[in-house]
Amino acid sequence: MRKLNSILPILISIPLLVGCWDRIEINDLAFVIASGVDMKGIDKYNVSVQVALPSAMGGSGSSGGGGGTSGGPFYVDAEPGRNIRESNDNLQLRLSRNLYFAHRRVLIIGEKQAREGINEAINVVLTQPQSRLSTFLLISKGEAINILKTKTKLDLLPGEALREMSKSNIGMTVKDAMQDMNRYGKEAVIPVVEKGKGGFKMASYAIMHHDKVAFFTNKKESSGVLWLRNKMNEKSITFSDAKKQEITLRIIESRVKQKFSMVNGKPLFTFKVIATGTLMENEGNLDLARPYIYSRVVKRFQEEVKSEIMSLIKHSHSEGIDVGGLGWYLYKSKNNLWDERFKKNWEENLHNLDIKVVVDGEILRMTNTGWNY
Repeated sequence: MRKLNSILPILISIPLLVGCWDRIEINDLAFVIASGVDMKGIDKYNVSVQVALPSAMGGSGSSGGGGGTSGGPFYVDAEPGRNIRESNDNLQLRLSRNLYFAHRRVLIIGEKQAREGINEAINVVLTQPQSRLSTFLLISKGEAINILKTKTKLDLLPGEALREMSKSNIGMTVKDAMQDMNRYGKEAVIPVVEKGKGGFKMASYAIMHHDKVAFFTNKKESSGVLWLRNKMNEKSITFSDAKKQEITLRIIESRVKQKFSMVNGKPLFTFKVIATGTLMENEGNLDLARPYIYSRVVKRFQEEVKSEIMSLIKHSHSEGIDVGGLGWYLYKSKNNLWDERFKKNWEENLHNLDIKVVVDGEILRMTNTGWNY
């Protein structure tokens, strides 16, 4: 009996020592770097994936920058389906390796699909165990699959280039978009990617109304997005002085604060913008060391910032879109007032709100005055 008691623990532990029964070899996985979702006909999706090809990275057959063996170190394929899961399953039937989404960096939604709604596309990220909510979210001009097929000059994998560009933009992730779309009095703003010289271009934003794209911003409105999102640092702003000569500043510090007040029974929202820039281009060779010239240039700087912010707000409010998150600010700071007075008809009354933008601008490092001749 004593002998049996000593052997029994060893026998019980044997099944637990088998550690490789569910192993998956790396060679059996297709690592998805980026994926896209497009509309295919009526009530159908076309899901595309960009898969890394490690064997094509480097070596004698590689030409770098998205070139390389067999046309590049990545592979793009797509399949349609009645939903996104079915599209992935249909694609898997033609692949020798299992699609693996844990390393996906970017999710791109095609323009046509985005105008119909993005809930289904991003909901898969939430329900799929492998996917990450930190995946960057983009809207493409045209079809998403065309973006995935675009080669870049500086990066071997287009998905990696898109990730880096997303990080230096407003950094909108799937998690951020989900939160914004489900908050009272706030809408999501998603970067727009399009094909450009040598790769991609991100110069505009998709302003969402619930889960649908309402409009794409123009250049001025895009700058307004950066100001309101506190993402203007290390970006540039160019404006004309009184003599129509251009001045360019590099923004080194920017902050936006919201304030709410009631004036004569009407709500007034104030955006207080603090902006500090350094002089980068001085086409008119202005001597900013002179107080009256400095004041004149700073005034023009402040007017330009105000114009960029107001152009975005006016356009958005005219379509019932709270791009600045004013309702969300009320919901958090004055919840009773929000519930009793504003919540019910917030979108319908946006165009009647009084908006004030106050800019406190400053220019540092003014030594770049140009060559006076």
